Amino acid sequence: MLKALSSPRRPPSEVMIVGAMAIAVLALHLATNGQYDFHRDSLYYMDSARHPAWGYVDYPPVTPTIARFSLWLFGASVRGLRLWPSIAGAGMVVLAALIARELGGGRSARLLAAAGAATSLVLLGANWLFQTVTFDQVVWLSCLWIVARLLRTGDKRLWLALGAAIGIGIETKYTVIGLILGLTVGTLASQLRRDLTSPWPWLGLGAAFLIFLPNLLWQVGNDWPSVQYTLNHKSNQSVDFSPITFLAQQLALIGPIAIPVWVAGLYWLLRSPARRMLGVAAMVTFVLFLFTGKSYYVGPLHPFLIAAGACALEEWTQKRWRWLRVGTGAALTVQAIVLLPLTLPILPEPVMARSPLAPIRTDFADTVGWHDLVAQVAVVYRGLTKDEQARVVILTDNYGEAGAINTYGRELGLPNAVSGELSYYYWKPSSLDGPVITVGIDPTFLVTLFGQCRQVGTISNSYDLHNQEFGAPLAICRQPKYPLDQLWPRLKAFR
Repeated sequence: MLKALSSPRRPPSEVMIVGAMAIAVLALHLATNGQYDFHRDSLYYMDSARHPAWGYVDYPPVTPTIARFSLWLFGASVRGLRLWPSIAGAGMVVLAALIARELGGGRSARLLAAAGAATSLVLLGANWLFQTVTFDQVVWLSCLWIVARLLRTGDKRLWLALGAAIGIGIETKYTVIGLILGLTVGTLASQLRRDLTSPWPWLGLGAAFLIFLPNLLWQVGNDWPSVQYTLNHKSNQSVDFSPITFLAQQLALIGPIAIPVWVAGLYWLLRSPARRMLGVAAMVTFVLFLFTGKSYYVGPLHPFLIAAGACALEEWTQKRWRWLRVGTGAALTVQAIVLLPLTLPILPEPVMARSPLAPIRTDFADTVGWHDLVAQVAVVYRGLTKDEQARVVILTDNYGEAGAINTYGRELGLPNAVSGELSYYYWKPSSLDGPVITVGIDPTFLVTLFGQCRQVGTISNSYDLHNQEFGAPLAICRQPKYPLDQLWPRLKAFR
């Protein structure tokens, strides 16, 4: 265990520099956040916020709760919703410096750690999107910071703080379970296992369980939908879960210049008995997701290992080659600037939509065309009689389409859309006694549900961008072949 020492007071200049980096990251996000429309996931989170619950099919309740607060404060505002991940991204710059401090890093290591987080491709690429990913990253780095402080100080009360952070993490994104397993193995493989004879780790475990309990009860009451989703999603995404794909994509997530620092950080943690627990935890978590997860699941490890690499670089260049510290920070900055069009929405939307960038960075493509889609559905809706409009149901294939209609459709007079996908399955309509406007659903599937279906158009967008919605059919269906309670389960899609 690291020797308990009082932390040296940081020079004001260091605080100012780290703060300036965090503010620069926040300013960069605020300057670019309004470029593109909502991402399909953000539309889903806002609809989830309109249906408060202790759980949802594919994520826990923290992110929809933040979305609910944002809707209350700003309404359905792109800039308003993206403010929260932007603030989180700036906060992680400070967290990286704090982690380096707890690992024993000096001033140059702390500044390089902050620079590594400020220029991190995985953080920049995630923190303009309102998704569970950003808030999950904050939880991981907070947990790793608490563990680093526990190792340095030996203060067993920090186990309680760690338990609370883990509990919030489970309520944010279930992938934190991978970090929990890594920390567990790291604890058992290090001197920190001696703490297990004290009550503090178990109190922390109890705190985590109490925070997670409402979601657990929701899972039990709804027949474990998140487990169903995870199993289905894994089987449907075999390419994404390939270890080769996983490793190849780390090059883009970490960045070629940052990889040597990342490797140095892992080596530096593993070679020291005092820090080995964190190295083992990082390695176990990485290997676990290498075979069971998507490449971005381990994204929060990258700024952590860059912070450790900054400490290693400082230690190894005490007597010579000190210029490497500044040179590394400068190289990371140049890398981030060169790759900025791939990480942030800096190009105007028309330029992006008509460039090769959209198919490369599908998150960009997933922001295009929502207003067009809703307008096209409104044209179909207006073609119905007044009586039909009063009884119509809009049924979509996926949550992006439903979320767009429910966000933008009200001003065009549209009723809320429904879907069988993910959590929308629990928000079914009260009846299907009128016409059904279907959006994006395969016509060959529709004929198994309705006695009469007529395609009335296809979805397009202003830029002719061939994203997930482009070319999907619009249809009007009537005469359902089953009562609603029998038809609705056929639409269930936990995929």
